[in-house]
Amino acid sequence: MLPRIQSPCPRCAAQDATHDAPGMSCGACQKNPPAFVATHAAFRYAAPVDKLIQDLKYNRRLELSRVLGIYLTDYLKQQEHILPDMIIPVPLHPTRLRERGYNQALEIARFVGAHFRLPVSATDVQRIRATLPQTELSREQRRKNMHGAFRARRAFTGLRIAIVDDVMTSGHTADALARCLTENGAAEVRVWVLARA
Repeated sequence: MLPRIQSPCPRCAAQDATHDAPGMSCGACQKNPPAFVATHAAFRYAAPVDKLIQDLKYNRRLELSRVLGIYLTDYLKQQEHILPDMIIPVPLHPTRLRERGYNQALEIARFVGAHFRLPVSATDVQRIRATLPQTELSREQRRKNMHGAFRARRAFTGLRIAIVDDVMTSGHTADALARCLTENGAAEVRVWVLARA
């Protein structure tokens, strides 16, 4: 059985966030609203999904991007009613991209974009800071780590954009990218993520 999220916050997809008030944002999102309006997470970051993501990300199992892209697409078909104008996968810093050889978020986004016939742009936003891996940091350190990490290479005036990533942990990466997009004219930003930690 694949690990689904129970009672997710509609804004950040945190598990059990709306147990008492379905449809309401969690306390963290009410206190400090992120720049994105919603998060659609197909799974909790737990077995066996976590292993598939780790194998794609760290063991060069690129063939898994298709499987994970199909999982995310199938989930989104049940969730989304209004499609965005475009998809932007979370960019990697050029140093990390050279080390890994590919961007796992882009590989997943390609399958999602092809299914929904949406353009996927891997070049409209750059990661300009080589940030530390988020998994090694506290929640506050993650927020600071992502500040100013992205730069838009064009305007997104009036566009509805979906950010695609493999895993959302604290949401600070998605928030920093969404802020970059809205500061450059995006009308709305949603997050489509395979798993929520």
